[in-house]
Amino acid sequence: MMYLDEEVIEARESEQPMPFDQLEQKEAAGFLLRIIAALPARQQEVIQLKFQNDLSYQQIAEIMKTTANNIGVLLHTALKTLRQRYGEVAGDFIRFEPRTTE
Repeated sequence: MMYLDEEVIEARESEQPMPFDQLEQKEAAGFLLRIIAALPARQQEVIQLKFQNDLSYQQIAEIMKTTANNIGVLLHTALKTLRQRYGEVAGDFIRFEPRTTE
């Protein structure tokens, strides 16, 4: 017989990532933060406000004293740069290719 507490403990243990996975996640986060730090200041700010603070374009525009359209351009440019720089450095990583159902 298994008590409820034991079931909860076992479920939590199975949810914990393996140490190697934790290390990979930390390295990936650090790598991404270094790339973001290389962006121009306004692009860094818009990335932070959008993804860390979960603000709308309009809210970000009010904070940054600009238009929502300009926020869209800044965000698009920042993300494009991040993708390019990540792609240049992360060429050795295995790409994730989702399966297609046919």
